[in-house]
Amino acid sequence: MTEILFYITEGAVAQQHYQLARRIADKAVQNGHRVYIHHDDADTAWTVDEHLWRDPVTGFLPHALAGGDGETATTPVVLGWGDNPGEHHDVLINLARRVPDFFTRFERVAELVTGDENTRREARQRWKFYRDRGFPVRDHRLGG
Repeated sequence: MTEILFYITEGAVAQQHYQLARRIADKAVQNGHRVYIHHDDADTAWTVDEHLWRDPVTGFLPHALAGGDGETATTPVVLGWGDNPGEHHDVLINLARRVPDFFTRFERVAELVTGDENTRREARQRWKFYRDRGFPVRDHRLGG
């Protein structure tokens, strides 16, 4: 059964979501996992792509955009959107507002919750979605 983990932080700065996604993806890659970061649309994926290239300036997280140059089969982190995550099935980081239909094909799903009230409201709906379908949902509270 797919493991669902909500990462919760009180921080509400504009880029908190992207920083948190990078942190979780980096940790997963260090532990030998492949990561698919799901977005609502291509524009959001491009924004996250820019952040992953730039932040932090002292490190690099290998990643690619889905539908790009064909490197996604070997890249540890893929940024995608839409209804098809390709061949990915290990770790899903959901940055979309809703739970993607394909979430059960992943071993782990990470949901991110920041201090922004809209984000929290949408996260509560996703939590209820998973719980109502019998998935065990856990939370992990982070500082900042």
